[in-house]
Amino acid sequence: MSDVLSVEKKHHSPLVIWGVLVLFFIYQFIARSSFPTVLTEEYMKYFCLDAKGVGALVSCYYIVYTLFQIPVGIIIDRFNLRLIAIFAVITCSTGVLIFVSTQSVLIASIGQMLVGLGSAFSFLMILKASIDLFPPEKRALMMTLATSVGCLGPVVFGPLVAIIVRSFDWISVITAYGFVGYLLAGFIWYIIDEDSGTHKSTVENSKNIGIMQSLKIIVSSPQAWILAIFALMQYSPLSALADLWGTSYIKKLYNADTAVSSLANNMIYLGMIVGGPLFSYFAVYIDSYKKTMILSSIACATVFAAILFSGHYVSLYGMFALFFLTGFFSSATLHFTLAAVLLPREVRGALSGFINTGSMLSGVILMPLIGYLIDSSWDGTIENGIKVYHLADFRFGLSSVFVTLLLGVLFVFFMKDKSPKTA
Repeated sequence: MSDVLSVEKKHHSPLVIWGVLVLFFIYQFIARSSFPTVLTEEYMKYFCLDAKGVGALVSCYYIVYTLFQIPVGIIIDRFNLRLIAIFAVITCSTGVLIFVSTQSVLIASIGQMLVGLGSAFSFLMILKASIDLFPPEKRALMMTLATSVGCLGPVVFGPLVAIIVRSFDWISVITAYGFVGYLLAGFIWYIIDEDSGTHKSTVENSKNIGIMQSLKIIVSSPQAWILAIFALMQYSPLSALADLWGTSYIKKLYNADTAVSSLANNMIYLGMIVGGPLFSYFAVYIDSYKKTMILSSIACATVFAAILFSGHYVSLYGMFALFFLTGFFSSATLHFTLAAVLLPREVRGALSGFINTGSMLSGVILMPLIGYLIDSSWDGTIENGIKVYHLADFRFGLSSVFVTLLLGVLFVFFMKDKSPKTA
């Protein structure tokens, strides 16, 4: 019997648990990003929407994702990881299927909300597992590495979706993807056992603290608020550009086709894949989270300004590089790890949810705001019953991201610092 248990424990190692959770992170990343960015025009035609309407529809994901971050964090602090992960994957997959099964904007919005609800668990489960199952000097690496690996989804599947929908009906493609989620749920059930994912002592202490006390600790901490607001600013290029408007901007700027534009847009994700682990190592090397984030936030705002205002002075391949650098410098998501060492261990799940609420508010606010700004700049041109937007319209809308990044530079200076080697 002891030999059998030993084999099971090896099978359910921290790295295996982390890897399975990352698979779901990739899955929901594709659902929320690859499809909307590549199929923006198809969504407009299918649901009879303009830019403002599509921004509002896609932002339904972010609204629910954001609203549930703190409750999800509390749940993850207190309950079994296996059942939570199964519920999350099934909910997300069901939302994908509902979204594509109707032309009703209302029902499609409900589908997006279910995708957002299931996805709300994905990153927080990885954060919790990274903090509880790995040593202090590895935590930032595992968190940023998870984000990097998750970004492989849009990098690979964004252009792939653009190619596939040339030969297959896009509705059928998304439907098939929804059913893949149910297979993933079965895989998670097999891999993760009932005791995986968190230290039992942490779960018990979290239960002893109580939900209201956990929330009080978090909301009464100025640093928690600063880190959450900074997260909103730092995440804005991903949520606003890469997750929705980036492909359309590239198409309009260079008159490029969808596949090429999607590839250029996904350079943001490729930059995050490379930058996340490097920034975690850099923070350990200079022994400072704060200094690393100061550098990354200033550089990110500078590069985004070049994307927005360089005009045709930059070639398409030059724009590839600028999108890559935007993702690279926005990948320093060290505020999650910093928060974990600034506040008590027992509230880490809820705290991660609180800070990730800030991240996702960028999508809730900026997606519809950019759509509204683009639409307000529209000159009245219509072709085949669809509004035609010009490059100046997109620049006007995306300027809100640049302003957001500048504010992020200011907020990082108000953070406390901590050694990355702190337990």
